[in-house]
Amino acid sequence: MFFQTSKRTAAIGHQLVRDALQELGPRGLAENDFSLTLLVHDRSGEGLPEGFAHRGDVMFYPCSIIKIFYLAAAQAALDAGQIEGTPELDRAMHDMIKWSSNTATNYIIDLITGTTGDTDLDAETMRIWRERRYGINTYFESLGLPELVGINVSQKLMDDDRYGREKAFVQFGGNNHNRLTSSAAASMLARIMTGKMVSPARSKVMADLLQRPRTPEFLQTPSAQVLNYLGQAMPEDASIWSKAGWTGWTRDPQASYRRHDVIHVDSPGAAPFTLAVFTQGQRISADMGMLPYIGARTAALLAR
Repeated sequence: MFFQTSKRTAAIGHQLVRDALQELGPRGLAENDFSLTLLVHDRSGEGLPEGFAHRGDVMFYPCSIIKIFYLAAAQAALDAGQIEGTPELDRAMHDMIKWSSNTATNYIIDLITGTTGDTDLDAETMRIWRERRYGINTYFESLGLPELVGINVSQKLMDDDRYGREKAFVQFGGNNHNRLTSSAAASMLARIMTGKMVSPARSKVMADLLQRPRTPEFLQTPSAQVLNYLGQAMPEDASIWSKAGWTGWTRDPQASYRRHDVIHVDSPGAAPFTLAVFTQGQRISADMGMLPYIGARTAALLAR
């Protein structure tokens, strides 16, 4: 387990879930389409955080939350000398995280796996191509982290349906979409924020990209991922780092109608915390107030 339990954190977590379902249930939040993982950190950085998970091991289509994992895979490849750092790669990592660019994400996936996408391939070439793309999964499997068992981070990010080899790949074995749990997302962000992902220096690079300033200029930028997400209602003096994901109708039912966020919050005089929330369903995915409510309620319960 990547967190330890405590009576206080368990009580906060259960209260948070009850409050969320009571407030948001009438608006479309269903218990079996909702997961949440909360980690409360000691400022010393020693030991495991205290934690709570509600359905934290249930796999969801993760939307753009997966981009944190591609960022970590790229930093690991740079650290190992498997790819070369370039201004274009730096630009792609920035745009993938800050503005959630799918085009930048797919550029990074091609770079670290040595693959390209789209057109159909014959069976043997497709087999080789598939093994290379699965190399991202192999990297995360090599970390030996139980909370990452069973995740899939091998698919590109699309604005609608897929074609050619990408369509065949996502249907391989029935459903080969990307998949994550709220616990996997919370663990990855927490590892980055505590300097434990790849290396302290690489973790800092990632954390700097994930930071969400709440200046008027940033908040008004499209795709800033603060307004309508967990960070919207956090304390004014809090620093936040996050990555959100959302889909409406994509013409692929297995990837449609999701709204997720994972955030790390550090407020003066309070324990830092990491929170991941995954939801699915047509009504709740369109609810702009759902994640701000859960974020505000988490901060309030932790402040007691």
